[in-house]
Amino acid sequence: MQYNVSCKVLALVTLLGACAGMEAADALPSFDFKSATVVREWGTPHHIPVLRSTDEGLEITIAGNDPYFHGPARDYPAGELLTMRLRLKSEQGGMGQFFYYQDQASPEQVVSFPVPRNRWVDLRIPFPALRKGYHLRFDPPGQGGKCIVDTLRMERRLSVKIPVWPPMPKLVPGAEKTLTSGDLELWANPQHPAGYELRVHGRSMAVGFPHYRVGYLWQEQPVWVNFPVAQVVPAKSGSKGTYAFRSRLRDAQGAEWLHEQEFQADAAGTIRVETRVTVSQNREVLFLPMTWLAAGAQSFGTNKHQGLFAGLEYLDNEPSSSTADIEGPQAQRQVPANHKITFPLMAIEQAGHYVGLIWEDHLQFSAVFDSPDRLVNSGGHLMGVLWPQSDGENREEGSLVPYSPQVLIAGKPLTLRAKLIGGVGDTVVAAVQHYVRVQGWPKPPETGLNQEQYVSLAAYGWLNSKIRRGNLYRHAYWPGFGPTPAADAALFQSWLAQKTTDASTRQQLIEASAQVLQPIPVNQLYHSGVGHVRTPAAALAFNEVRLNLETARAQARHFTQQLSAQGVIRYHPTANRPDYGRTYHTNHANGLTAQVVYSGLAAAAFSGDPSLISNAVQCLKGLSIYRQGVPRGAQTWEIPLHTPDILASAHLVHAYVIGYELTGDTTFLEEARYWAWTGVPFVYLVAPTEYPVGPYSTIAVLGATGWRAPVWFGQPVQWCGLVYADALYQLAVVDANSPWRNLADGITRAGLQHTWKALDVERAGLLPDFYLLAVQQSDGSAINPATVGINAVRLYGGPPIYEFRAARRSEVQLHAPGGIQLREDKPELASFTVQGWPGSPYSVLAPVYELA
Repeated sequence: MQYNVSCKVLALVTLLGACAGMEAADALPSFDFKSATVVREWGTPHHIPVLRSTDEGLEITIAGNDPYFHGPARDYPAGELLTMRLRLKSEQGGMGQFFYYQDQASPEQVVSFPVPRNRWVDLRIPFPALRKGYHLRFDPPGQGGKCIVDTLRMERRLSVKIPVWPPMPKLVPGAEKTLTSGDLELWANPQHPAGYELRVHGRSMAVGFPHYRVGYLWQEQPVWVNFPVAQVVPAKSGSKGTYAFRSRLRDAQGAEWLHEQEFQADAAGTIRVETRVTVSQNREVLFLPMTWLAAGAQSFGTNKHQGLFAGLEYLDNEPSSSTADIEGPQAQRQVPANHKITFPLMAIEQAGHYVGLIWEDHLQFSAVFDSPDRLVNSGGHLMGVLWPQSDGENREEGSLVPYSPQVLIAGKPLTLRAKLIGGVGDTVVAAVQHYVRVQGWPKPPETGLNQEQYVSLAAYGWLNSKIRRGNLYRHAYWPGFGPTPAADAALFQSWLAQKTTDASTRQQLIEASAQVLQPIPVNQLYHSGVGHVRTPAAALAFNEVRLNLETARAQARHFTQQLSAQGVIRYHPTANRPDYGRTYHTNHANGLTAQVVYSGLAAAAFSGDPSLISNAVQCLKGLSIYRQGVPRGAQTWEIPLHTPDILASAHLVHAYVIGYELTGDTTFLEEARYWAWTGVPFVYLVAPTEYPVGPYSTIAVLGATGWRAPVWFGQPVQWCGLVYADALYQLAVVDANSPWRNLADGITRAGLQHTWKALDVERAGLLPDFYLLAVQQSDGSAINPATVGINAVRLYGGPPIYEFRAARRSEVQLHAPGGIQLREDKPELASFTVQGWPGSPYSVLAPVYELA
């Protein structure tokens, strides 16, 4: 192959920046809150009883879950991007927000930012361009305590436009097969070695960029230079399976640049690539591509079957950075903040073949993903790594250049180590599996809690936190969640009473468990609860199975009747609420449907009714319309139907595992495995920050509530991951030699890391709705301990709270409050052992069934 490319220095482009000699008339708004006059301009507080001026600044006393107050109107220069410089200290920390508006604050015009607890910080907060007469509304972090704001000022923000990229030149004959690793081949033409081609099983899947461009600042003006055509580096004597090339240039200011890449075949389907860039003089770099691929260029073009950018995009044949799941500036996520990447993998799959890119030291670089490529005119799908890094503050979402440059030190090589991967697979799941094969699973996080410490913390949550009101319990401590009867509260209190070594705590748990059961009708133990994972364990543990069998039958009939004639659950907008289905091509999704299918299967299995089981299994077969799809649509109370969702993966795994148990149909087991893998891209398999909490935390959805806010990229919502982990624990029982148990343990450990600890007397033992990675802090509503507890009982090595197994040959179903081990299963004989956890008599349900 050969490329014909001209190389020249490109023209300078517009630079908008703060000018040192700016006249006073051009000064941007600023507020020094140590001035009482300035403080008096801010007012109309909500959930803030006191706003007062002090020597340190504006002191804000917070008393409520929605604190905010408003500032005066100010004039801003139209069309100029802004940065807010804010100095403050918050006792509680958490998420802060600034709304910007002319008439009335709205969720469409807001910026959010994390604030650490109890220390002074200087923040840089990117703002869009504003105009005349704009107000600011400040929502300080926390629900109590004090927040002090010293100063607030606006600055102009650097804006650099990337020059138009020339179209990708056509390949010409002359390429040779240079490296082979499994199904992956690298073909290159010595006349233009940087424009290599990747083939998978003989099919062209991607090409390298034939030339690279660097942008840097010189005397506060951007300069853009193209590297010339590269030259092949001769193989070292005795070396095998390597390919290398380099390109040199001298920039207009006299610096020598060297760009080198070396490729080596690795494990099957993997080619390692090391990229080094060196410069002879310090340069303030704005833009430096390291390793870039154009998937589909010169072959399948801008089509694809699926695409993945872990933590940000999980795509069918649709564009990335779309507004189907999020609107506003954060929809542009071609170059995201690094903490939003759950693990460094990008992949494109088309016609049963995939190609992908994995890279190391992901916090030191930036990733770029655009499918189809609308950034650099490649004619395919852009996957690449560039420098400087993206830290969440230094660039606009989706921008190829930061607000300010980073210095590349003279003589010090900048090195990126990456892997090109490719293989045969019908979906991007094959690329995720490939990533795990070559990179492995991360080390399990340290929780800081042994079993005794966990038991003490969970017991406090049930007994003393704000979710409890007498013998009633809230799902979460947050406005809108009222106290209700909750059988699972009694269940977990009973379990904790067996484990605690403190006699006083044991007695409190026993008494509280008995009190919780008092207002609950016996036949509602089957489904009564406040946790996110519901089981029939209470009916078994408290010896009340008989009346709950009929409840289970009614539940099974209810859920199967919910399914339409087509076997799906259709989304219908709620009056006076957003239509969360408007950005999807249909009105049903696998996550929405699978939750109902699973609930019907679970109820039918517990009932033991053969006809109900048969109907539920038929409903499960109807899920085949979603085969090899993207998990989505499981949280339509606030999230668009289209949005990729780990909870959908959880519901699908739950459904297929119980279907396999009931029938032994290995098709169901394969489906369970597939949907388990679809949840992995939502799990942090690398550390998203330099702080300890992060690995195995889980992103809930790849989008935003109501398309606007809160935005859930880079923001773990562990309750969703814990529902997924519960499904993985169940899958691990029937899928030998699988990674599911270890993955579920990791997610559970991260949930324990997120859980509020003893210092927070109102929320200790409770799980936060979300976790702020940048400041390592729990935030949002405080969720009851059952959501962590359902998995923690397994993590600490005991039998599960509940288990269901089917002895299919003897046609016996087994339900127990504990673990079940099948010892013998043959016609007319089933032998099994139950490891029960209750300390008092309990029931084991073993109805005999017969499926047609």
